Amino acid sequence: MADIAATALRLGNPPTVHAATGHLAVTTGTAVVADVWISGDLGFVLLLHRRDDGLIAEELYYSVRRLNGAWERPDHLSGGIVGTELGAPAAVEDALAGASMSVVTKSESLVHTGRDSNGDDGELVHIWELLVSGDADLIEIERFSQASPGTSAPFRREVTGPLILLVLLPGERMRVSAMRRETSSLTRLGDALDLHNPEL
Repeated sequence: MADIAATALRLGNPPTVHAATGHLAVTTGTAVVADVWISGDLGFVLLLHRRDDGLIAEELYYSVRRLNGAWERPDHLSGGIVGTELGAPAAVEDALAGASMSVVTKSESLVHTGRDSNGDDGELVHIWELLVSGDADLIEIERFSQASPGTSAPFRREVTGPLILLVLLPGERMRVSAMRRETSSLTRLGDALDLHNPEL
C-alpha cells in the first residue's frame, strides 16, 4: 500500500476521479486512493480496501518531500474500519441524513513536519475525514493560522469521492464549505464546518 500512496503523492491527487459515479468502488484484494492532502512539503494519503469479511477499512499514510522534490517512502500512520458502505451512493446519503458533509473521524498523529525547532520531536497534527454528499462538486476551504493572523484567500478542491481528507498543523484553523456548480456560479450547500488544531 505504501507504493500506492507514493504514486498518489507524485500525482498530487487520487489517480482515479470517482465523482462521476458518486461513490468509491472498493473491491477485495485491491486498495484505492480516497483522497490526498498536500501542505507544503508534507503529504498525506487516505487509502481504502475491503477486508475478507466484507467491511471497508482505511489506511492513512504520511510522507515528507525531500529538497530535490521527491517524496520519502510513505509511512503508515493509522488504520481502522469505515462505518459507511462507500460503494453505495444511497448508503452515503443515508449516513449524511440530509447534511452536505459530516465528520467521519478525527485523529491526531505526531509527525516530523520540518518546522519543529526541537529537531525530530515532531508536531501533533490533527486529521479529519469528511463524508461529502454526491451533490457537492467541490469544497471551499478558508485557512487561518495563529502564526499569520488574518485569513488567507479561500481555495477550492474538487470532490473526487465521498471521503475528503484534511490535515491541520498546530495553530491552524479551517472553515470548510461544500459547494455545487450551477451553470456559471456556485451554490453553497448547507452549513460550513469549523475545524481547528489548537496545539502549539
